[in-house]
Amino acid sequence: MINVVGLGSTSAKDLTLEAVKIMKNGNKNFLRTDRHDSLSFFKENNIKYKSFDYLYDEMDSFDKVYSKVVEILIEESKNKDINYFVPGTPLVAEKTVKMLIEKKIDINIINGISFIEPVLAAVGRDAVDGLLFLDSDANKFDFDTRRDTIITQVYNKRIASDLSLELQEIYDEEDLAYVITNAGIEDEIVREIKIYELPRLDDYNHQSCVYIPRSKGKNLNIILNKMSSIINEEDLYLDEANLNNIKNEIIKKSNSISMDYENEENILALSLLLILLKSNDGLIDLRQIYNKIYKRLDKIADFFK
Repeated sequence: MINVVGLGSTSAKDLTLEAVKIMKNGNKNFLRTDRHDSLSFFKENNIKYKSFDYLYDEMDSFDKVYSKVVEILIEESKNKDINYFVPGTPLVAEKTVKMLIEKKIDINIINGISFIEPVLAAVGRDAVDGLLFLDSDANKFDFDTRRDTIITQVYNKRIASDLSLELQEIYDEEDLAYVITNAGIEDEIVREIKIYELPRLDDYNHQSCVYIPRSKGKNLNIILNKMSSIINEEDLYLDEANLNNIKNEIIKKSNSISMDYENEENILALSLLLILLKSNDGLIDLRQIYNKIYKRLDKIADFFK
């Protein structure tokens, strides 16, 4: 069995009594990384451990590192119980733990304090209305401007630059973001900057993250919600006359599409309107529509052959 233990998000003061009990139980102690302030507790109490930090230097991708960590842990636990310590808490942003669970390895989870709590304290935000949690390789379709968002693993300037460009496709470049480094530790740094300024900071590290408050930027879910509200408030319905009006307008706008001038926004709005009207009248099921569209995506490339 593998005891998977959270070290807490900050220093040794975050260690739980259960975590301390396990690190002293005589099993081999493995740390995903020793770049954590709680390491002082191991050293002060002469608790032996082995860190996997050397793998980050030997391998050229995080996926390879995580796979190797899991491989070693499984091998070490075949004949005896071991302890595996991770920053924060095991089930928040810990891919190796997720991989162990997927492999159906016998594990015992001991929770710690995640880094989310000190980040929220640092920016003075309440997560009650929803919090989106992403890492730095998220793409533009993962973001939701209706939710506050924490972006992890922004550990150097290059990643911050790539992230900034990605964010500017969803948010306004003037929208504010917080860059939090060493959240909850004595040398915690919190800076409020504009999204386009993210690459201008030089002191990102392995404990840096970006927090983006919700904004007024629009996305597809906001559009659908607004359109649905208008349909209900205006008591709009679908009859033959309205159907023909929408259909004729879609055809008209489609004929105007060119390389120089496009009417895609009008066609999309009218198509969504038609779908929602049919849904309200019980003529279609939105879930089935989404499923059918998804199934057809593999054939989209056929249009270019």
